[in-house]
Amino acid sequence: MTDLIVPASAETVLATLIREQMPAHLDVWVGTETPSPRTNPGHTLKVRVSRTPGGGMASHGQTDHVFALLECWADTEDEADDLAAVVRAIMKSSRSRTVLGCFIRWWKETSGPYRWPDESNQERYQFTGELLLKIG
Repeated sequence: MTDLIVPASAETVLATLIREQMPAHLDVWVGTETPSPRTNPGHTLKVRVSRTPGGGMASHGQTDHVFALLECWADTEDEADDLAAVVRAIMKSSRSRTVLGCFIRWWKETSGPYRWPDESNQERYQFTGELLLKIG
């Protein structure tokens, strides 16, 4: 019987990476679900990571190609833009890090941050990228 090589949850790896690398002076909620309520006094800065359609396991089975959406909420447009800049810097420096036992091979930003109005009326900036995670 062949041993299964099961990939780690890309969303969990991303959320953990951002939480661990976030500067200590910033009080930021980071998760994989839409924060509800998005406007609350506990955390005005929020980041949600989502895996988007596309990518998948390479045919050799050792790499998970992940397309990701990173959303950043804050009370003001400037704060949301600044938070997106911090998350971008974290992602840019993620290559060759190990998170939850998963090695990050590569990160490439595919769209820079842009304002994306939110139904909560809280300011949101978001950006996308590609992540390669080692499997096994």
